[in-house]
Amino acid sequence: MKHLLMIALLLSANVVWSRRGPIPHERTDTPKLKNTTTGRFLYLGDVPKFEGNELEITISKINLTARVTAHVNQGRINTYANQLFMRWKAINDASSDPIFSLHPLVKISKLAEDKPKNTQAWAKIAEQYSSHILDNHGDIYLEKRNEINYISNQQEDEYAALISEAHFKYLFDTNERPEDVINDNAKLEQLLSEQNSERLFKKHMGHLFTTSSDRPGYLGYITLVYPIAATVEGPFDQPKEMTTDLKTAESIESRWWSNKWQDEFGGFPFLLIEWSGVAFHGPITNYSPLDVWYLRRGYVSHGCHRMDSSDILELRALMPADLKKAANKIKVTVLDYFDVVDWNRDGTLEAIDVKYYNIPGSIAVPKGKTIDEAIAPYLVENQKSKFINSNKYAEKFYTAAIDKLKNIPKYEIVGKKLTRNGTHSEVGLYRFDYRPNRIIQYTEIGHKLMGFDDTFGKYPPKYFQKY
Repeated sequence: MKHLLMIALLLSANVVWSRRGPIPHERTDTPKLKNTTTGRFLYLGDVPKFEGNELEITISKINLTARVTAHVNQGRINTYANQLFMRWKAINDASSDPIFSLHPLVKISKLAEDKPKNTQAWAKIAEQYSSHILDNHGDIYLEKRNEINYISNQQEDEYAALISEAHFKYLFDTNERPEDVINDNAKLEQLLSEQNSERLFKKHMGHLFTTSSDRPGYLGYITLVYPIAATVEGPFDQPKEMTTDLKTAESIESRWWSNKWQDEFGGFPFLLIEWSGVAFHGPITNYSPLDVWYLRRGYVSHGCHRMDSSDILELRALMPADLKKAANKIKVTVLDYFDVVDWNRDGTLEAIDVKYYNIPGSIAVPKGKTIDEAIAPYLVENQKSKFINSNKYAEKFYTAAIDKLKNIPKYEIVGKKLTRNGTHSEVGLYRFDYRPNRIIQYTEIGHKLMGFDDTFGKYPPKYFQKY
């Protein structure tokens, strides 16, 4: 602990205050294209970072989910507060550099408030999934989203300080200001203590942590479930059913450009599943009236598994800082059918789901109806059975009256081979809550993005991936 504290104290010497679900983003001119959907994004969330062999990913193509299992040992818990501190510190220090600029967070409803009713209705649907983890820790939203819209250098400095303080208070579940903690050795020691690490781990990860493990030296595991998109050809097309490994040595930290798809990838990681090019990547779909990217959880891609902006950044944050060192270590299981597991070891098998449902490409508000009446079918509380019944591949297994799936294939893995072995006669669904937005966009002033630009500049993604 003294060693960890000394590191934190040494790093804290430079602390200087200076100048998400569906996410509004700023566009950038690049050498090949003007007004491109590109950028760089910071992960502000609370997941620990793991070694490659501690991570497993299970994909259900029929139910459009990706379940991540992250195995936790005591050391991961004991150092949790220190890791959060280092994550916060890296971002705080960057924000003190005049060339670094945060793009203001803005509410989707704010962007829509002077738009037609149809646009306002869409914004209300999307905003169900776009709350931010910092919402309760300060007035984090500005009127306009682009960094060029700061009214003064002072406002930009104040906004960076506001975000940094809100981030600190969220991560450490405290009302204290960061400088008051850092400048008090006793407070800093308590902040980074093993006791506080356990408290914070329980606060942030407790509802996702299962205290049971078949791995020697491990206490249990975290379960995270993300909505995904899949190929337009349906769940029985690519990628094929298999157990494999994430192709981390060939994955890309910040893919914004493709010679085939141009700027569709928007500055998010491109995490390769198959050598053919199938990968996890960002959402791509853009609601043009508001210029907001969002994930369509459906069969809409060219073969890849699209993820929400915040989710793909979190998936990357779970992985080692150096992805090449995780080569052949992150296990991936691809299922055509449902992901059925006793995820919390309570003795009950359940099909995994997540409460992120249908965000339509557009919506019309009929004459004589209010916006609230028009969006009612799309509200999360009304989508539970409607969403699965709208999936022509999944609905035949689902009985809405009892909210259960019947006669779905059963899987087993023997060695490294995935096989189907019989059926589950009846299985309920477990729906994980959708996680709030955990990211913010940033720019380096004077930095023009180039093709496959993972490392250029003073603050590339890898600068922030250490923690």
